[in-house]
Amino acid sequence: MPVTHEQIAAAFNPKVVAVIGARKADDYSWLRNMRGFRGKVYSIQIDPNDIPGIEEMGVPNYKSLADVPDQVDYAIIAVPRRVVPFVLKDVIAAGVKTVHMFTSGFSETAEEEGLELEATVKQMAEEAGLLIIGPNCMGVFNADNGMRFMRTQDIDVSGSVAIVAQSGGHASSLTSAGQQAGVGIHTTISFGNGIILDSPDLLEYFANDPKTELICAYIEGPKDGKRFFEKLKYAASKKPVVVWKGGQTEAGQRMATSHTGSLAGSMAVWNAMVKQAGAIKADSLEEALDVMKALAYLDPLVEDGIGIIGGSGGQSVAMSDSFARHGMRVPRLTEPTLEAMGSFFQLIGASYFNPVDVGGINRTNMETILDLLGLDSQIGSVGVLISPTLALGGASGKRARNSLTKAQRATLQQYKDSQDRVGKPFFGMFWAPVPYKDGKSLELIDEAFQEMGLPIFLNPERAATALSKVVEYYRVHTDLVAS
Repeated sequence: MPVTHEQIAAAFNPKVVAVIGARKADDYSWLRNMRGFRGKVYSIQIDPNDIPGIEEMGVPNYKSLADVPDQVDYAIIAVPRRVVPFVLKDVIAAGVKTVHMFTSGFSETAEEEGLELEATVKQMAEEAGLLIIGPNCMGVFNADNGMRFMRTQDIDVSGSVAIVAQSGGHASSLTSAGQQAGVGIHTTISFGNGIILDSPDLLEYFANDPKTELICAYIEGPKDGKRFFEKLKYAASKKPVVVWKGGQTEAGQRMATSHTGSLAGSMAVWNAMVKQAGAIKADSLEEALDVMKALAYLDPLVEDGIGIIGGSGGQSVAMSDSFARHGMRVPRLTEPTLEAMGSFFQLIGASYFNPVDVGGINRTNMETILDLLGLDSQIGSVGVLISPTLALGGASGKRARNSLTKAQRATLQQYKDSQDRVGKPFFGMFWAPVPYKDGKSLELIDEAFQEMGLPIFLNPERAATALSKVVEYYRVHTDLVAS
């Protein structure tokens, strides 16, 4: 039977959770992960060596699901694989509707025992109408009810983004990195082998979820390629869907097979399928994150003309090359704009044809320059090059303070103010060839951009990659621009 919308909604919004198999050996990680859950949590453990630690945490422990005084509607199974069918029998008898199976060692091993066990588990679930997330996965993060699978995940901030990932590690990285970038994520699901709940089910669910405005997916290999394509196309017609494919090379495909039991096909076929579906292809975690950030922060964008401000002559050449390589235009400004610029612009080590190299002497006219650049008819969006040195201060002048000064914030605020006046998207780009040396400065400037509601990218190349993909998406889905 197909998975229903109601089953998935119930899985994301349980009232009572039971952790089966919490152990001292792993520091009771699943119980600790669920400490922020805004519902009831119980433990099921029979080992006398593990029970005292559970009780010390203040979590009620029972030796059987049948003994739990409340109706459990979501169970996390963290027991050895050979025990899973016996546990699953108790879960079904207790009327549990959703199981998150953290346990691994099934089809992804290609071992006879693992394959047989997975087939048994799948049959039991199908016969009982039980929804299984997994096996071999990290399960659900839901900021709205406090569910999480990593204690570093922020459950105090929600948003409009949903993440669907076959890999638990990537589910965690996309969630944490997205939150750190100021992208509001309300739900993440790691679904592993996907024997019952699979990626097409999740794409359809989030496509119809009114809270979700953007979907980001990491996929190693869909079981049913035709169904995956249909649901991806359906979802992408309603909202942006970023898809990062794992297993793009022979080595990666071999690892994907041993990771989640996925069979990866031709990348040429995959790329054509994603394009035909109207989704957005990403090729790395960083690319997926950058596109998510651009989509989350910027209004729908179809104009490919980029106005660039900041940087030296050489940097301007490099930035122009980056955007042009990705199919974006860095056009010469129109004559009326050039005439207006020329009326006050001091051409002493500077240029204003686009990119605009301001030079120190012209910075007193920065607001005017920003507005003229943004209002030019050739320009669809404005990218501002930011050096980490902007945040330097202190006695030596070589280290960033713990916060930006009033003057430094005022410098950055000019970009937000100009965006508001011009009505076109503005974004930032760092120029930091050795970023780990500029860590504090980058952090302070990034935080300031987040507070202003503007995205900033680690370098121009990453900005060009993200912006070009956003423009391509909205040019295909013009109906979403109008809405």
